[in-house]
Amino acid sequence: MNAVAKHEIEVQADTKLVPVNNAPMVAMIERIVMDPSIPIDRLEKMLDMKERMEDRAREDQAFQARKAYFAAMSACQSELPVVTKTRRNSHTNSTYADLAAIEQQAMPIIHRHGFAVSFQPDGYNQKGELRILWEISHAQGHVRNGVGEIPVDGAGSQGKVNKTGTQAFGSTATYGRRYLLCMLFNISTGDDRDGNAPTAEPEDVQTITEAQASVIRELIEKAALSNDVFCKRWQIDAVTDVPMSKFNEVVQSLRVRIKALKEKANEEKNNG
Repeated sequence: MNAVAKHEIEVQADTKLVPVNNAPMVAMIERIVMDPSIPIDRLEKMLDMKERMEDRAREDQAFQARKAYFAAMSACQSELPVVTKTRRNSHTNSTYADLAAIEQQAMPIIHRHGFAVSFQPDGYNQKGELRILWEISHAQGHVRNGVGEIPVDGAGSQGKVNKTGTQAFGSTATYGRRYLLCMLFNISTGDDRDGNAPTAEPEDVQTITEAQASVIRELIEKAALSNDVFCKRWQIDAVTDVPMSKFNEVVQSLRVRIKALKEKANEEKNNG
């Protein structure tokens, strides 16, 4: 037994003091600090020992947290289903599982195993791709994170621009979250094998081209309408969201309004 420890035992025996909060090392250091007869170099050694013990405890805690994380991930993945594809892409004539379907079928299991998932946009890289920061944290304290770089979805299958900047951002962010979530938890998607899945719903409705959008914008101006009023009438966010199947109907509607405005103007002119 070294002199410092022996001295501490003697002090405790004399004063009948018990280390507070079950922390003998801290109590010993406090007593050494109060004892002017103990050399300072011994105090420094005690502090170094305490720091090493704390580092070892932190490392052990981190190891246990990582161990719990990967054990939970393994158990979680064993329960995750093959997410059923419920959406149809009219451009590629194929079905896929959208973000809502993945979250509905997978997130309750992910949460039950103690995981929290977050995605955060982080600007664009030099290629113009959207950076998405992802993080998976576990209830036991371990955290993993990284970044995904997703090409911006601003054009259709023919390469023509079919979205506004805001729409392209939203579409890209949703696409990125969907693919990152599947990749990070090894989630697979597939067709319904039992006939119990909901009927595939059209989501990627083919919209008008930019040239057609220009035609409609010109007619909107002649029809003395604002873009907001027009979009509200057709229940869309922007002119470029007009479905291709409704282009002729929209154009005809605007021309009828323009004709009515002209007739009204002529009538007022004649009556004036």
